[in-house]
Amino acid sequence: MFKPLSILMVGAVVLVFPRTGVAQSAPLHISLGYQMLHIPDETYPIGLAVAASGRETGLTWAGEIGWAADDQNEPGVSGTLNFVQYGAGPRWTAAVHNARPFVQILAGAVHTSANLTINGASLVDSDNAFMLQPGVGVIVPFARVWGVIGQGDYRRAFFKEQGENEFRWMLGVRIVAR
Repeated sequence: MFKPLSILMVGAVVLVFPRTGVAQSAPLHISLGYQMLHIPDETYPIGLAVAASGRETGLTWAGEIGWAADDQNEPGVSGTLNFVQYGAGPRWTAAVHNARPFVQILAGAVHTSANLTINGASLVDSDNAFMLQPGVGVIVPFARVWGVIGQGDYRRAFFKEQGENEFRWMLGVRIVAR
């Protein structure tokens, strides 16, 4: 559990503390929120996502890193499953009244890990895969630099053995770092 959390914290630091020249040329939009992930036959109810993007409207860039976990407590099975994803890509945002709907497509990677006990036997496993993640969302500003963000994504993870269709929902706050 500490490895995904460490990756998430390093990603957050990289997103929050950009190079000085980049920060002065345009505002940086940072989002932090709760995420829920559904993969085939499993829902990860606990998760955290950190995202960053460029300007508020038009074509810009977006990047994110997220972590999700699920505790297994079924007859004969106990332990934890962890899932980390990160990616970057283009985002297009519109201005509609007081909302900012957006569409984006991110390319990146996913990392899964399992630390389970199955019928008394220990199982520790992990895997990595390339991913593409198209998504839609909306940002609703409620103060000069604050806003609420809601987002839904489809993700295709290209594992060696078999590809996987995944779905992710995120709800959080957004701040504009000028």
